[in-house]
This record gives sequence, structure tokens and C-alpha cells, in this order.
Amino acid sequence: MQRIQVIAWVVITVLISACGSQKKVTPRGTDNKKAYMLFGEALKQFQLYEFDKSLDLINKAIAKDPSYIEAYDLKGNIFMTTERYEEAKGPFQKILQLDPDNVFALKDLSKAHFELHEYDDALRNLNYLLSIVGPGDERLATQKRIAQAEFAKKAYANPVPYEPVNVGPQVNTKLEEYFPGLDIAEESLYFTRRDGSVNLYEQNEDLYVSAWGDDKSWQQAKSLGPPVNTRENEGAFSASPDGRYLFFTSCARPGGEGRCDIWVTTRSGEKWSEPRNLGRPVNTRDWESQPSISADGVTLFFASDRPGGFGGIDIWSCQYGSNGWETPVNLGPKINTDKDEQFPFIHPDGQTLYFSSEGLPGMGGTDIYFTRLKNGEWSTPVNLGYPINTSKDEWNFIVNRKGDMAYFASEGIEPNYGGMDIYALPLYEGARPNKTSYVKGYVYDIKTTKRLQAQLVLLNTGTGKEETRTTSDAKDGNFIVNLPANNDYALEAKADGYLFHSENFSLTQSSLDEPFVLKVGLKPIEKDQNIVMKNVLFEVDKANLKPVSYAELNYLVRFLKNNPTITIEVGGHTDNTGSEARNKTLSNDRAKAVYSYLIEKGIDANRLSYKGYGSTVPVATNDTDEGRQQNRRTEIKIVTH
Repeated sequence: MQRIQVIAWVVITVLISACGSQKKVTPRGTDNKKAYMLFGEALKQFQLYEFDKSLDLINKAIAKDPSYIEAYDLKGNIFMTTERYEEAKGPFQKILQLDPDNVFALKDLSKAHFELHEYDDALRNLNYLLSIVGPGDERLATQKRIAQAEFAKKAYANPVPYEPVNVGPQVNTKLEEYFPGLDIAEESLYFTRRDGSVNLYEQNEDLYVSAWGDDKSWQQAKSLGPPVNTRENEGAFSASPDGRYLFFTSCARPGGEGRCDIWVTTRSGEKWSEPRNLGRPVNTRDWESQPSISADGVTLFFASDRPGGFGGIDIWSCQYGSNGWETPVNLGPKINTDKDEQFPFIHPDGQTLYFSSEGLPGMGGTDIYFTRLKNGEWSTPVNLGYPINTSKDEWNFIVNRKGDMAYFASEGIEPNYGGMDIYALPLYEGARPNKTSYVKGYVYDIKTTKRLQAQLVLLNTGTGKEETRTTSDAKDGNFIVNLPANNDYALEAKADGYLFHSENFSLTQSSLDEPFVLKVGLKPIEKDQNIVMKNVLFEVDKANLKPVSYAELNYLVRFLKNNPTITIEVGGHTDNTGSEARNKTLSNDRAKAVYSYLIEKGIDANRLSYKGYGSTVPVATNDTDEGRQQNRRTEIKIVTH
């Protein structure tokens, strides 16, 4: 499924200098037959992972021929493979004594210095290497290594805060746990578990979920079960903010397009639907994996090795339009390199993307970066720094809604319950995304209190921009949405057989820890029922509609077109400030402005009437600012149905 496997079985073929690109005494690297035979046996043991046996044999070979360059090269590779970097320096330094311009030894010795954070020594060897190699791929590769060492030197000298905490034995086991994911309320932690108990060649990946308990810890994890989990591998996933949609990767699953595809399943109540392949153009015959869905459900990020990229695996995105998923777009050369870029995670703020790269300057291996969307363009990626990033591979990094906590998988941190475990990490300020809040609630029938499925749209009243849309659950009417903090919003809700509902609220003073709660009551379509158009607003003491009003008025237009037998009255209301005559005129003019807008949008005038009521029908006290604000309103009343 994913390109980076937790356990990788690789047949190692060591690039021994006897291949012909280095100086040697004879065609086989030594004229000592015994040393040559010992070298051959040592190489066999190395390829069998018998490193101690290989080391013992190669030391005997060196004793037979102390100038045997290839033997020193193998000895250095044994130490490098077993991460004994200090010991690896000696063999490579010996090669350079025998052959000062040995390209392989210069590269390997600089690598050993790099792993030991001896960056000045690494740079000295790399700069000498650069001075002796000609133009071409080797020169370009050396320049990249120099840039990496210069970056790592600075990052190592300026470490970022790093205090990872194991999320606990209810999630982590002796098996492998990785690919964490959160819902917006941080009430559910999703992750992938690999069961390698059968054998090393048959390891099944399944999706699990753990709930946040009253004791402020993660509870015993449970498998999502069928139909999501199968005998095939399922993992590398992304949950929608409300936890009702799960995008995941599965390989070789019946109905797939290629090697690995992205699928989606929907939760209703406690049950998950039969997964559906996203199909083309998202999935191809190539490898598509590691989906990350934006909080508004409109943009899907994923990794793929499909044609049209910059090399290796690239990060792509696609939009969900009126006709479904549109053609994916490569994120471009700022993000993608000729190496692998993977594991995208788009934060709920919709503007901060975390991902892994092995092609950008970093600490070595695969590092984690973040980039921000500004004016439609992604900024230059920023490395998260040391020790979050090390010379090993770091990947699959997610950040909670509040932006203060990250989750990732590692097998090198204590405590560890076995293999890869999931850890939480307080995220330092400079790497945090924008702050977001969230709204949760439910939709119900205002007469019967029955919970309802309804379509909800939320708009930023300051910009008039639609922030997100969602559908409440068919069984319990619940909904939850992520929204940028410190803004004012309008909510529109509609369901078949009901009047649409409008609401406005502010998140300027809301807590980031607790949701803003909305209980949305819908009225059945009946004679004399009314709708308060809370998001139809006018300029002060005028009948001029503010632009923010048009979104809600357009909902009214669609409602009337979808219910052609309905006739309505538009009623204008004011508070008691000023003279009654003035209030009557102002309210009448405002009602007429709405009436005229509806006609302009194609509603038959015979279905409409309007009336100004002034301050004669208050719905709240006029003794407070809040009460007067409620009294200043536009209402729609059903006249006939």
C-alpha cells in the first residue's frame, strides 16, 4: 500500500570498489589469494545479515593484505549498516590514505560524520569531493549533500522543543501502530495496525479507532471491522472533521483501478457503509495513496507516482465540483522534487500543509516540512527542525485542530510497547497552523422534536464566502464542522418538507477547547408559519441590502422555485427607536427591497406581497441592545401552501 514499509526486506548488493571505478592493485583488488577468498566469504555473510561473521572474516582478509581497499570498503559498510558510525570512520579514512581521491570513501566518510553530527568534517570531505568530480549527476548529487549538511549543521545547533509522549497501551501494542488521524473534536483517534503474527510475508493492515475517555486518556482501540477492513490491506487514511467520512487506501481490493487506490466509506450512526472506490480521475493504474481531506470536504490531497510529476512520488490535490472529483493537480516544484514527497496532511485551517520529503534540504533521510497557502500559492516549505527530524526517516505527521499538539509514529522513542508506536508531541509555536474553532449541534423538527437529516451551509458574514457545508446524520441529526476562529458566521439549514432555517453567530470570543453549540429547529411547511431571515441585513437607517444578504436571499429564491405552490408575505420589522411613522416607512421600504430582489431573480410577483410593521410586533424587549437587535428583522410568512 505505502511505499515506505515498516519492515523492508531488501537484497543488499554492496557497491564494492572492485567494480572498476576505483584504483586497485589487481583486477580482483588484491594479489593475495587468501585475502581474496576471505573477502568473498565476508561478502556472502554480509548479504545474509550475518554482520559479526562478516566483520571477523574481513578483518582476517585485511590482516593478509593491509592495502586491500575493497576489504576496508566492506568493513566500513558493515559498520554503516549496523549504525556503528564512529567505528565506520576508520576503514574509510584508511582507504583515503591509500587513495586520496577515492570517491566512494569520501562519500561514505562524509555520511558517517553526518550521522555523528560532525558537520564540519562532513563538509570538508564533500567540498573536496566537489573539487575532483566533473560535471554531471555526481556533481549535482554532491552539491545537494553539501546543502543538506549546511542545513543540518544549523538545525542541530538550534534545536526545537521536543517532548514526545506515548499515547498509551490502549492504542499501542507489541504490533505496529502508525498513520494516526483525529476527528475535529479530538474525541476519536484513528490509526492503522499491522498484524505480523502470521509470518513476515503475510502482514495484514487494518483500521482501528480509540475514543477519548472521561479519564482524559485514550480508551481500548477497536477494529472498524467489515466492510471497511478485509483480508486485503487497509490504511493510510483521512477522516472528515465530523468523523462520518473515511478516505483510506487499499491495495489489490476488488473493484480497484490500479496497484493501490483511494476509497471512501460513510458512517451512519455506528455503522460504516460498503467502501466506494473514488475512481478516475483520482485513481489510475498507478499508485495512489495517503489521502488527506480538507475540513470543508472540497479538496483532497494524496501521494502518487502517476505520470506528470517531478520524479518518484509526488503530492497532488483535486477539487470536488458539481460533477464529482476533478482532474488532480500536481502541487508543483516548490513542494515536489525528483525524490519522494509523501504523507500530506492538510490542517483544518485549510492553509497549512504538512508533508514528508527526501528531496528538500534536511537532516538526512526523509524529513517533515510544512508550507502555507498564500494568495493561491504554496510558500517555500519549512523543515520542522531537529530533533523532530533526524538522519532517519520521519513521516506521517498530523496536527490537532487547535494546532498545539502533533501526532506521529516512531519505533525509536521510549517508552515503546513494540515496533512502531503512536506518540503525541506538543508543537512549538513557529510550526503551528492558524487557530480554528468548531461548531456542533443537531437538527430537529420543531413540532415533534424528531431528529432530522438536513443540509447545512456556513458562510463567513464578513467576507460573504462559503466556509463549509455538511449534512446532519440521518439517525441522530448531529453535525459538527470546523471553522476559522475569530469570525462571525451565518448558518443556513434546509430539509425536504420544511422551511429553511437561518442563524447567525460569532466565534470572536469562543473557546478553542469547547465547541459552539447550535440546536437547529426546522418548521414544517404550513400556512402562517414564518421564517426569520437573520442574515438579511441593511445599511443603518436605510433600505439598501448589504451584500452579505444575497446568499440567504438566494436560498429563499431556490426554496420558492422548489415549492411552486407556495405564496409568501415579506414582513419588515424595526425596534421602537425613532418615530412610529419613520419606523413604518423604513420597515415597508426594507420589505419592498426583498420583494423586488425576489422578482428580479425570477419569482412571479403574484406569489409575493410585502408589508412594513414598524415596531408594532416585537419579539423581544426594546430595553436592551440585544432585544432591539432581535426586533429589527425581516420575516417570511407562508400565506398559501
